[in-house]
Amino acid sequence: MRISPLLVVVQLLPALAGAQSRTVPLEASGWTATDSLRFGTWLGQRSVYINRGIALADGVELVNGTIDFDMATGPNSENMGLAFHARDRDHYEALLFRVHESGTNLALEYSPGLNSLAVAWQVFFGEGASAAIDVPQNRWRHVSVQLLGDTAQVYLDNARTPALTVPHLVVGKDGGGKIGIWAGAFGSGVYLANIRYTVDATPHPIPPQRLPARTITDWQLSEAIDASAQTPGTLPAFSTLHWDSVQAESPGIVLINRYRKAPTIGAPASVDSILGGRVAGSKVVYARTTVMSDRDQFRKLDIGFSDGLVVYCNGVPLYSGMHPSGLNNDLGILRPVGDAVFIPLKKGDNEIVMAVTEFFGGWAYSARWETQ
Repeated sequence: MRISPLLVVVQLLPALAGAQSRTVPLEASGWTATDSLRFGTWLGQRSVYINRGIALADGVELVNGTIDFDMATGPNSENMGLAFHARDRDHYEALLFRVHESGTNLALEYSPGLNSLAVAWQVFFGEGASAAIDVPQNRWRHVSVQLLGDTAQVYLDNARTPALTVPHLVVGKDGGGKIGIWAGAFGSGVYLANIRYTVDATPHPIPPQRLPARTITDWQLSEAIDASAQTPGTLPAFSTLHWDSVQAESPGIVLINRYRKAPTIGAPASVDSILGGRVAGSKVVYARTTVMSDRDQFRKLDIGFSDGLVVYCNGVPLYSGMHPSGLNNDLGILRPVGDAVFIPLKKGDNEIVMAVTEFFGGWAYSARWETQ
């Protein structure tokens, strides 16, 4: 059972009542960054400017508690925000604010950074992951983020109602307690000021995950391979690949970003190159599992993916789909239901393989059997 937003606020306040708020110094010696930082005054406030990438504050450790900061755009700001639960500059949670998507459901988004920058927004989108807000330009906006267990709530300015509640943070064991600031990879930049945090030392157990019924949970995952070197519809020699055992996680996905470094090449312009699955710079992984059937039968398998997928059963290709951002006016959002394939199972063991191709924006797939 999920805790309601109101209950989270009521429970947090007593826990933090006696806690001390700490200020993050806005000095170059207190930060570790992937790109250069600037310290000065913007719109009348002492602030730090990050041009691109991520910068983590030194000496900060916060898992549960509150993070407060003021944020303002520059003349070219696009994607910007906060990093938290960071282990290092490749593993963290992030909240992204998008200036040019102000007023839309892309304006505020939760996105984990796993083995890369926080670019899994196509996997985490919609209820519990994104919200339509106004992102003002040329003025300071106050942001307060309250963290409790695996839940985050985002409050803007003096609002008493959260603009976004994230019910399940996913970095978990891959993360840590550092906090930091984040800007998109295209040099768009953001200013932040008055960065403070308050630690809640009370233990907050994380409830066990609940996956949708009939989700296929156990998989083996290959290394990431250059997609342009593969022949669509033909499996490579599996004996030449390295395999790791992985499991599906809430909300029923295999989050490949957790295990493999994703490319960030953008959406190719050519429809033919996308559909061929052989775009330079794109990557593909193979995921395999064994399914035992008590008879010869066809079973419908609901699938979701980002960006591309080929489904095989016993070495035979059965399905091919591409949903990258920009194709057919699609954002490339992973949708767990809506696509399906009928799997011809033979009596005994059957090997199902998913070949999942990625360009950018989130690398994941889901597979669950339809109710019989």
